[in-house]
Amino acid sequence: MHLMRGTRVRPLSEIEIKAIAVNACFALGFTSKYKYRRRPRRFDVALETLSQWNIVLDPMDDDEWFQETLGLTIGHCEPDKLTIRVPNHIYEMACGGERSALFVIFHELGHLLLQHKPALHFANAMPEQNEDSEWQADLFAETMLDKLGYQTAQLCFEFY
Repeated sequence: MHLMRGTRVRPLSEIEIKAIAVNACFALGFTSKYKYRRRPRRFDVALETLSQWNIVLDPMDDDEWFQETLGLTIGHCEPDKLTIRVPNHIYEMACGGERSALFVIFHELGHLLLQHKPALHFANAMPEQNEDSEWQADLFAETMLDKLGYQTAQLCFEFY
């Protein structure tokens, strides 16, 4: 039995999620097919090009973010509006290539590109891991970071 961390969504296999993440890396300009595992020189430029795909990356003032979320989350996405919101300090750290900040943005991007919408609210069967939206988004983010050459098989302590 899997303990759900997110909403129950359409089941996707690990292979399917990784394929979507790798294709997203290339399509969104984070990596090149010819320069495999090479990080962009400027993540700020790469993140801003998301707007070419009508994806809005909306950094909010840190104080405003804390008032809105009470500090309970460090990222949010609205799939219907193709919008990702993060506190400004996360955005600035991601622009500098900081791994854990990029993970937050890629995680939210995963929710968008994996087309997460709650599904199967009533089901007799217990949920499985591949139906957990948070597990899917985490795997998506880890795969993107791996393709950019970041270490992903390690413990990560978050100090925000």
